[in-house]
Amino acid sequence: MFPDTVTKELNEATLAQAKTLSAEDRQMLVISYVPKAKQIWLVKGQDGFVMLEDNEQVRLPVFPHHDLAQDWINENELNSECVDITLSEFTDTWLPGLTKNSVELVMFPSKSDEENLVMTAQEFANELAALAKG
Repeated sequence: MFPDTVTKELNEATLAQAKTLSAEDRQMLVISYVPKAKQIWLVKGQDGFVMLEDNEQVRLPVFPHHDLAQDWINENELNSECVDITLSEFTDTWLPGLTKNSVELVMFPSKSDEENLVMTAQEFANELAALAKG
């Protein structure tokens, strides 16, 4: 299973297993691992950060680990790179901006599951705050 401690690289077995997790488990992985890693991974293309559009809604895909973001880039054949944002910057700057612009978060999207869970920036901030309080 996914490592309890922060690790620089994921082995192939862990990567493959993470991609087969249910949408709920992938969401929990983001919520639980990002505070340990103290960073979150986004995908940046030539024109800025990659956003997904569903009807009228714009969503930002977020990943708990570099290797998972890179794998998503490879699977989708994107001309993009993984970018890490410190958790403090994401919490203090990104989440308020995303809330203001009504941009939702796609929690570790995966092609292996048609369902990807979405959270508002405020919901994600609340989850992180609750986790921090323990």
